[in-house]
Amino acid sequence: MSRELDGSISDPVDRAEKRSRSTIWTSRCRWALAACAILVLGVALSAAGGLAWRSNGVAQDKQGFQRASTDVNETLKTLLSNDADFVASLRAVLTMRPHLSAAGFNEWFSELQGRRRQVDGLGTTVVEAVPAADLVTFQARRNADPAFRALVLGRPLPVARSGGSRYCLLSAGATLKPYLHSIAQVLQGDWCKPSSPIGSFQVYRGISQADLMQTTTDSGQFAVFPLTAQGISTIFIEAAFYRRHASLNTVARRRAAVAGWLRSSFQMTTLIREAIGQRSGLSVDLYHSNPGQAEQLVGRVGLADSPNDLSHTGTMQIDGTWRALVRGAASTGTLSPAMQGLGLFITGTIVSLLLSALIMLLASSREHALGMVQEKTGQLRHQALHDALTGLPNRVLALDRAEQMLFRARREHLPVAVLYLDIDGFKQVNEAFGQAIGDSLLRIVASRLTSVIRDGDTAARIGGDEFVILLDGSTLDIDPEMVAERLREVLGQPYDLGAEIGRELSVTASIGIAVGERASADDLLRDADLALYEAKAAGKDSHVLFESCMQTAAAERLALEMDLSEALERGELYLLYQPTFELSSERVIGVEALIRWRHPTRGVVSPEEFIPIAEDCGLIVPIGRWVLDEACRQTALWHRQGHEIGIAVNVSARQLDDDSLIDDVRRTLRDSGLDPGALTLEVTETALMRDAKATAERLVLLKQLGVLIAIDDFGIGYSSLAYLRQFPADVLKIDRSFVSGIATSDESAALIQTLVQLGNALHIETLAEGIEDRAQLETLQREGCDHGQGFLFSRPLGVDALEEFLDDATALQHPSRALGAASV
Repeated sequence: MSRELDGSISDPVDRAEKRSRSTIWTSRCRWALAACAILVLGVALSAAGGLAWRSNGVAQDKQGFQRASTDVNETLKTLLSNDADFVASLRAVLTMRPHLSAAGFNEWFSELQGRRRQVDGLGTTVVEAVPAADLVTFQARRNADPAFRALVLGRPLPVARSGGSRYCLLSAGATLKPYLHSIAQVLQGDWCKPSSPIGSFQVYRGISQADLMQTTTDSGQFAVFPLTAQGISTIFIEAAFYRRHASLNTVARRRAAVAGWLRSSFQMTTLIREAIGQRSGLSVDLYHSNPGQAEQLVGRVGLADSPNDLSHTGTMQIDGTWRALVRGAASTGTLSPAMQGLGLFITGTIVSLLLSALIMLLASSREHALGMVQEKTGQLRHQALHDALTGLPNRVLALDRAEQMLFRARREHLPVAVLYLDIDGFKQVNEAFGQAIGDSLLRIVASRLTSVIRDGDTAARIGGDEFVILLDGSTLDIDPEMVAERLREVLGQPYDLGAEIGRELSVTASIGIAVGERASADDLLRDADLALYEAKAAGKDSHVLFESCMQTAAAERLALEMDLSEALERGELYLLYQPTFELSSERVIGVEALIRWRHPTRGVVSPEEFIPIAEDCGLIVPIGRWVLDEACRQTALWHRQGHEIGIAVNVSARQLDDDSLIDDVRRTLRDSGLDPGALTLEVTETALMRDAKATAERLVLLKQLGVLIAIDDFGIGYSSLAYLRQFPADVLKIDRSFVSGIATSDESAALIQTLVQLGNALHIETLAEGIEDRAQLETLQREGCDHGQGFLFSRPLGVDALEEFLDDATALQHPSRALGAASV
């Protein structure tokens, strides 16, 4: 989805495409001007030469030689520029396409007519800088590429770690000579390692391959060096390529940003012969000097030196300094000077036209390559700024549009609003029906969002099941809360997924709203997200408008979460124990362990306050493990003191999702020495239903350890009776909400009777929570409930108080069964 706000807000993709089109148009004009300039210059030189030849034959010979050598130099310059542009184009492709595969490189190489350019050369290679952490991944990806395997004759060799932080490894190549394939093992070594065969290879003048790559990295320029191998004399142009958009203004930054090196071979003898053309009697020596280095001969074509030879030297600045020394004898023609002058003029004009045509052809080829790069880059930009699943703008593009919207709002004093939207229960949809159904649901949600919002507004997917609606000031003529109501109404309609799951699906949405200017787009989305959190906490399927107090609440919650993360280490958590009784005899048979937090500044923090935070941030797992260890250790100590009571710990939903729970229980029983039959693991009904099949399998494994299983809050969940037989439960814990009305409500009494009878039928004991008066106790006794706990018997007690309570309990002699309920 792409929208503009009255033309004032544009996407990064649009702006980049405009700049790219402007760059291509400017380049086209420059090439056309260069072609015209060469044509005009060639014609002018030809005319001047013809006149001079006609007036003076000897001078004409010399000027003819001068023109010939000048043409050779210009042609050499054009051909060398062509080769340099080819390398520059390949480097641009590698910069824009990091980690380009060998197959992908071959496609670009062919598109840029690399095989035509490298006639008689040794080929082109690409070496990639691979961080040590990515070495295995890089080799797996590279070696699986058929193009790379063909490059190394099907013998990809692994590079072992040597302790370095970076490896320089061959990743692609093209038009390599056959004998180079035979040294595939050497080419696959570490090019940057001075001690490796390829890294220590002396390129020229005593400079190793590793040193040369470091030099090109530091300079940021091309390096040219000659090489003779297998009877072939050639030159290599080597260049480093860097990460895209990296700053390269210092050597240190270039070293940090280098992504690899490109080396391409060109046969200088072939290039010089092409420059000389049909000019017989000429010889050309071509020299080159890299920046800061001495000049070296890179190619020679022609006859041996003669004392009568004329000479001309031309220099060219193309990635270093090139010097062409042209030599030849002053020839005397058989035609008259006038005819020779006319012929020279015609020839010069034709050559100039050919040069102009060649330049235009090169410009067209280069423009075609740039156009392809622009097209590919545009596709990549679009992919980088849009969600692949829904096609909506992603978070990056949403923030960019929000920043532009805020800028316009400040300039024109317009209102702005953002709606942060989340699909309620989306995780359960994924778990119940699979990710493919979840993706289909998200696509329909995106379609409904775009059908509701108006031109000028933006719908974006931030991630997962979270969406953002940007309401621009120019279209904000209705209350954002009305927009939220409309969105909830549309999203709440059934989703036709009959083809996938055979039924319709209904979900709701929660929405947070932030209105008004902010310092940044991040601040605007943050406030809307805080409002969304409040909407979720209020029961979902609602919308909430942001208020400043929400930031304070969020800060308080964050501070509490940070303190809770250190509470275990600082010993701030402790346990209280509430006795559990056999209702028929009213004797103590176990205890319920209750966790508390003694905060250094807040005092005792209620579990209702910190347990949800621990659940959200994952701290509930180590806290639950500590409760398990501490409760079992203390109970084992009581057993040694003669108090044969039971204990249990609450198992959170997160612990129940992890197989490590089984190992934790086994370890705790072993370390504490507690009889497994004295330990009851308590899980809530809602935790059981998250993934009933996997949960049942883990509970069976836990039962095999000898512990008991209790289902807490039974009766308030969903599908309880249908799923109960799947779980190996020993105890049903009846929720206190049913017990509180048992003496005054016929419905509560009937429900208690049903639950007790259900337990009897399934041979599962029942335990009632929250017994606070004798009437409740007598009713439960009459209905046959097995066990109970509540303030009628005892409040939660510390270790010392509980031991005194147990000493005073005359009924605690031979408990028929160790039973307890532990909760976190």
